[in-house]
Amino acid sequence: MSVRLHGTERDAQLLRSRGPGIPELLRTNKVINRVNQNDLNEEFDLIVIGGGINGCGIARDAAERGLRVLLIEKEDFGSATSSTNTRLKHGGLRYLEFLEFNLVRESLKERELLLKNANYLVKPLPVCIPIFKDDKRGYWTIKAGMLLYDLLSIGKSLPSHRMMSKNEFEIFEPSINSQNLVGAALYYDAQITYPERLCLANALMAKNNKATVINHAEVVFFTKQRDSITGVEFVDRLTGKKLFARGKLIINSSGPWVDSICGLASSDIDRKIGGTKGSHIVIKQFDGGPKNAIYVSAKSDRRPFFIIPWQDYYLIGTTDIHFDGDLDKLKISNKEISYLINESNRVFKNKQISIEDIIFSYAGVRPLPFVGDKDPAGITRRHLIFDHKKEGVSNFISIIGGKLTTYRNLSEGVADLAFKKLGYKFIPTKTKRNPIPGNLNISETRFKETLSRSIEGIPFEVISHLVDLYGTNSIDVLKLLQKDPGGRKLLSPNGFDIFGQVDYAVTEEMAFTVSDVILRRLSLGLREGMGTDCVEAIGSKLKQSLGLTNEELSTQVDDYFSKVVNLRKV
Repeated sequence: MSVRLHGTERDAQLLRSRGPGIPELLRTNKVINRVNQNDLNEEFDLIVIGGGINGCGIARDAAERGLRVLLIEKEDFGSATSSTNTRLKHGGLRYLEFLEFNLVRESLKERELLLKNANYLVKPLPVCIPIFKDDKRGYWTIKAGMLLYDLLSIGKSLPSHRMMSKNEFEIFEPSINSQNLVGAALYYDAQITYPERLCLANALMAKNNKATVINHAEVVFFTKQRDSITGVEFVDRLTGKKLFARGKLIINSSGPWVDSICGLASSDIDRKIGGTKGSHIVIKQFDGGPKNAIYVSAKSDRRPFFIIPWQDYYLIGTTDIHFDGDLDKLKISNKEISYLINESNRVFKNKQISIEDIIFSYAGVRPLPFVGDKDPAGITRRHLIFDHKKEGVSNFISIIGGKLTTYRNLSEGVADLAFKKLGYKFIPTKTKRNPIPGNLNISETRFKETLSRSIEGIPFEVISHLVDLYGTNSIDVLKLLQKDPGGRKLLSPNGFDIFGQVDYAVTEEMAFTVSDVILRRLSLGLREGMGTDCVEAIGSKLKQSLGLTNEELSTQVDDYFSKVVNLRKV
């Protein structure tokens, strides 16, 4: 993830700048011994490359069915595309325009399962569509789409849509500019505030079902025999050690890096990915701002975009631009920033935002199928499970495309195919009925209130925040505080994360670096300041827990700032 900070953060970051260059490998020699060659001596049924939502989901599904699984992630779970999206679990309303009814139906079914099985992470979200005179999609077109969306989501737990006149909408959502307003639609989808944690939950579920799960490990070479890959060589980026694993079936779930991994398998494999870049800006919520998510067509290109209440902010995006650049140097462009600001200002009634209002911004690449110069909006969001047997590699499968919402269905399909190719007796998926660890079995409000009454000396806001991150597993986090009362202290005034969460991240959640903790285990990396004010405190705890030297810790801090700080003015 490449993130740009704005405003007064620049001066603070300049004081903390650590000098030029970040080593390619984080050579931590005393880090907890998380894997060694002896752990890899068995032949795995599946070697899954890539720890985004699809790779973690595949590893979990296959491991739950009893397959021997190795999951390898170059950086950290959910560190790329899976955390740089609009943070929605939605049914794909706009895909109706491209007649992808099956994809919409699939998405709506998966959304419903997530609302049930990951209920502390995935929550209902009311969405308004204001309709203006010159919009590409008029009132009756939107109405027809709403009816079809409800029809395809039969059996849902969320309310059906509601159409509103101009006057009704002005009362319901007075924050929206009413000039040329015709009316509006209100419908319900779902939001996932922390998709990184859903990736992590799936990775941990795989591990708890005897999968070998390794983050910060980069695949560098395949061994082959005739038309099959026999093994995978990879580098532990925390130690610099080279490791090797044998596998019967190799799953390339590396997202935008799919073609790079394909290149290791064979020079005869055609290009598979035609990624498009999606960027977002984040601003503080303001008085007179939207109370609901807003889904509106941009005037300049008629492409729909979102303005979504998210934490204490508005998340605004996304763009959709062909991308062929360096994936490791991805960032939002000035043109995209101007586009999102200008289109938002056309919608807002009570405030005109400027670049100084942006807290941070981020960009990601959708790993869509390569289709040449086709309009990005028209490229299917349906996933493709591609068997490279047709291209001369009999035990190599690549995952192309897919949506955050439909990862479970994709994972089921890959595991089903694995049983077929391996010739094993088929075992059906368990993922439809097995909830994510921490899933609540009583109402969220009741659980938070009950937990707060049973724990003295911790503000309700902290308890509530912990439940939002961990669900019922927040009890395990709080148990750590019995051993270390200092764990109750807030890490930063910018959020409700506490010191005890750092210990939990290391001992229970496979966090090995400063970036792992701040960006993907806690919430501070997703808030104002992006956790830069607690780097020293977190680094100190990691140094103690992992046995890091001063040099090793300094390298981790360098890496963290390289990820979250872009000091150039925009």
